[in-house]
Amino acid sequence: MLTRPRARGVVLLVSLGLLVTGTGSAAGASAGQAGDEVVTGAKQVGHGVEHTAKGIGRTVKAGAEQVGQRAKHASPDAKSVGDNLHASAKRFGESILGGMKFVGRTIQRFFTGH
Repeated sequence: MLTRPRARGVVLLVSLGLLVTGTGSAAGASAGQAGDEVVTGAKQVGHGVEHTAKGIGRTVKAGAEQVGQRAKHASPDAKSVGDNLHASAKRFGESILGGMKFVGRTIQRFFTGH
Protein backbone atom coordinates (compact mmCIF):
# COMPACT_ATOMS: atom_id res chain seq x y z
CA MET A 1 0.00 0.00 0.00
CA LEU A 2 1.32 3.41 -0.96
CA THR A 3 1.39 6.31 1.45
CA ARG A 4 -0.17 9.56 0.36
CA PRO A 5 3.08 11.33 -0.59
CA ARG A 6 4.25 8.28 -2.56
CA ALA A 7 0.87 7.89 -4.27
CA ARG A 8 0.97 11.54 -5.27
CA GLY A 9 4.49 11.07 -6.58
CA VAL A 10 3.43 8.08 -8.68
CA VAL A 11 0.46 9.97 -10.10
CA LEU A 12 2.72 12.93 -10.91
CA LEU A 13 5.29 10.72 -12.65
CA VAL A 14 2.63 8.94 -14.70
CA SER A 15 1.08 12.26 -15.68
CA LEU A 16 4.43 13.71 -16.69
CA GLY A 17 5.25 10.55 -18.62
CA LEU A 18 2.03 10.81 -20.60
CA LEU A 19 2.64 14.48 -21.32
CA VAL A 20 6.22 13.90 -22.46
CA THR A 21 5.56 10.89 -24.66
CA GLY A 22 2.20 12.13 -25.90
CA THR A 23 -0.41 9.90 -27.45
CA GLY A 24 -0.40 11.50 -30.86
CA SER A 25 -0.61 14.95 -32.35
CA ALA A 26 -4.23 15.47 -31.31
CA ALA A 27 -3.43 14.64 -27.71
CA GLY A 28 -0.33 16.84 -27.84
CA ALA A 29 -2.37 19.73 -29.19
CA SER A 30 -5.07 19.28 -26.58
CA ALA A 31 -2.42 19.01 -23.85
CA GLY A 32 -0.89 22.27 -25.08
CA GLN A 33 -4.30 23.93 -25.05
CA ALA A 34 -4.98 22.56 -21.60
CA GLY A 35 -1.65 23.92 -20.40
CA ASP A 36 -2.48 27.30 -21.90
CA GLU A 37 -5.86 27.21 -20.16
CA VAL A 38 -4.15 26.46 -16.86
CA VAL A 39 -1.78 29.39 -17.33
CA THR A 40 -4.65 31.70 -18.32
CA GLY A 41 -6.73 30.56 -15.36
CA ALA A 42 -3.81 31.09 -13.00
CA LYS A 43 -3.35 34.61 -14.34
CA GLN A 44 -7.05 35.31 -13.84
CA VAL A 45 -6.89 34.01 -10.28
CA GLY A 46 -3.83 36.20 -9.70
CA HIS A 47 -5.68 39.25 -11.00
CA GLY A 48 -8.67 38.36 -8.81
CA VAL A 49 -6.47 38.13 -5.74
CA GLU A 50 -4.83 41.43 -6.68
CA HIS A 51 -8.19 43.17 -7.06
CA THR A 52 -9.41 41.68 -3.78
CA ALA A 53 -6.31 42.90 -1.95
CA LYS A 54 -6.69 46.37 -3.42
CA GLY A 55 -10.35 46.44 -2.39
CA ILE A 56 -9.47 45.42 1.15
CA GLY A 57 -6.78 48.10 1.26
CA ARG A 58 -9.23 50.77 0.10
CA THR A 59 -11.75 49.63 2.73
CA VAL A 60 -9.17 49.79 5.52
CA LYS A 61 -8.00 53.20 4.34
CA ALA A 62 -11.58 54.57 4.25
CA GLY A 63 -12.25 53.16 7.72
CA ALA A 64 -9.09 54.75 9.09
CA GLU A 65 -10.07 58.10 7.59
CA GLN A 66 -13.49 57.87 9.24
CA VAL A 67 -11.92 57.05 12.60
CA GLY A 68 -9.60 60.03 12.19
CA GLN A 69 -12.51 62.34 11.45
CA ARG A 70 -14.45 61.03 14.44
CA ALA A 71 -11.41 61.54 16.67
CA LYS A 72 -11.07 65.14 15.49
CA HIS A 73 -14.70 65.87 16.31
CA ALA A 74 -14.53 64.04 19.62
CA SER A 75 -11.29 65.57 20.84
CA PRO A 76 -12.79 68.71 22.49
CA ASP A 77 -15.31 66.57 24.36
CA ALA A 78 -12.72 63.95 25.19
CA LYS A 79 -10.38 66.60 26.59
CA SER A 80 -13.01 68.04 28.91
CA VAL A 81 -14.00 64.55 30.07
CA GLY A 82 -10.34 63.73 30.68
CA ASP A 83 -9.81 66.94 32.63
CA ASN A 84 -12.88 66.25 34.77
CA LEU A 85 -11.72 62.68 35.41
CA HIS A 86 -8.28 63.91 36.41
CA ALA A 87 -9.70 66.51 38.79
CA SER A 88 -12.04 63.94 40.36
CA ALA A 89 -9.26 61.41 40.83
CA LYS A 90 -7.03 64.07 42.36
CA ARG A 91 -9.74 65.15 44.82
CA PHE A 92 -10.36 61.49 45.74
CA GLY A 93 -6.64 60.89 46.38
CA GLU A 94 -6.36 64.05 48.44
CA SER A 95 -9.36 63.06 50.56
CA ILE A 96 -7.86 59.58 51.19
CA LEU A 97 -4.57 61.22 52.21
CA GLY A 98 -6.41 63.63 54.50
CA GLY A 99 -8.27 60.75 56.14
CA MET A 100 -5.05 58.81 56.69
CA LYS A 101 -3.43 61.86 58.27
CA PHE A 102 -6.45 62.31 60.57
CA VAL A 103 -6.27 58.66 61.70
CA GLY A 104 -2.52 59.01 62.29
CA ARG A 105 -2.98 62.15 64.42
CA THR A 106 -5.81 60.50 66.35
CA ILE A 107 -3.69 57.42 67.16
CA GLN A 108 -0.78 59.67 68.11
CA ARG A 109 -2.97 61.68 70.50
CA PHE A 110 -4.30 58.48 72.04
CA PHE A 111 -0.85 57.24 72.93
CA THR A 112 0.83 60.56 73.77
CA GLY A 113 -2.08 62.39 75.28
CA HIS A 114 -1.44 65.53 73.20
